[in-house]
Amino acid sequence: MEAPICVIGTGYVGMACTIGFAELGWSVNGYDIAPDRIERLARGICPYREHGIESLLAKHLAAGRVHFFPSLRDAVHQSQIIIVAVGTPAREDGSADVSALYAAMHALADVDFGDRRPTIVVRSTVPPGTSNLLDEIAGSWADLLYAPEFLREGSAVYDFMNPDRIVVGCTAPDDAVPYVRLLEALERPVVFTSRTNAELIKCASNAFLAMKISFANEVANLCSPLGADADDVLRAVGYDRRIGSEFLQPGIGFGGPCFEKDVKSIDFVASTHQTGAQLFAATLRTNEAQPKRIIALLEAEIGDLSGRHIGIWGLAFKAGTDDVRDSLALRIIHELAARGAQTTIYDPAVHIAPLPSGSRLVPDALVAASAEALMVLTEWPEFAAIDPFLIASNLETRVVIDGKNVLDAQRAAAAGLIYRGVGRVALPSEEEMELARAV
Repeated sequence: MEAPICVIGTGYVGMACTIGFAELGWSVNGYDIAPDRIERLARGICPYREHGIESLLAKHLAAGRVHFFPSLRDAVHQSQIIIVAVGTPAREDGSADVSALYAAMHALADVDFGDRRPTIVVRSTVPPGTSNLLDEIAGSWADLLYAPEFLREGSAVYDFMNPDRIVVGCTAPDDAVPYVRLLEALERPVVFTSRTNAELIKCASNAFLAMKISFANEVANLCSPLGADADDVLRAVGYDRRIGSEFLQPGIGFGGPCFEKDVKSIDFVASTHQTGAQLFAATLRTNEAQPKRIIALLEAEIGDLSGRHIGIWGLAFKAGTDDVRDSLALRIIHELAARGAQTTIYDPAVHIAPLPSGSRLVPDALVAASAEALMVLTEWPEFAAIDPFLIASNLETRVVIDGKNVLDAQRAAAAGLIYRGVGRVALPSEEEMELARAV
């Protein structure tokens, strides 16, 4: 049997790597500094929600292809390749907190690898230049690569198995051969480059996608006063092959543990080098303003929010996950509370969250919609399947603010709802209002 790969970190990147390598036929040892998480993983309980991941985990545990260890020394025993995928969250000043990464490297430096010279593959997102500093720790006993991940939370395993490209930062291509060999079956193009280039490729990729989202929101915000429809405008723009439709959907902005953090990080690096990175800063400013624009739509319809009861659909930062880290939905709820509103919230995946006073989670969408107005803040497909007449019968003002443009605007208006999305509006006719009142 091949020597096992060791994966350090069991967040969504680490688990995608663990399951992905196992799917490719490799043996994998997982390690995390949280022993309770390791214990749950050994029983087949994944720490985050993603469709199909627990069944894949159970399959590979049963086959003996995946094991989890509470001891780093046990996890790296005989491993020639060690994947490091620990968190690098943003600090208050926007810089990346790489302390967990340095802690992992120092812990590995204390391991006796004997005659082996392992290959350390850093997959955590880091500021450009970090890997070269890490090599000062590892260079005497290991080959250090930087291989950025391009994984979307909620579809991380799929993305691992279907990459657009494999980027490997190294000092010499020969150093990267053992790692690239693991991924040969994917038959994807491999980009060999320097470690700093690879770090910048990851940061720049996420910054561009975030900028594209902010651009879509700027266009959508312009559509409403012009009487235009953002969906039609941006759909046509996206048909241009030079632009593409991915990440061109308007909404409440980008949240979650990646985009905002990564744009802040590259903006911080740019500022330290005094390069005048206006686009990064502008992307962040646009994104910070977008949730307040969504609240302004609500205020324009129902007036002052003090003492008002608002229903909320969606709390996770995106559909397909239960992650509320840096969720803009959660920021909007806190801002509503600051303005004196009470909120009743439903999310199909989130059952606990740090909510402000006056907010509560409920287990049913229509219970949440029993309010004065409704805001849709996560793009769960099940929301679009709910009969708009049921929504209308629960809402006092019949106002729906769709921050994700997930509902059918015309169906909503036909049910007597006053519908306002991001860059699109649908208002019921007098006849539709009368019909709705009669239902």
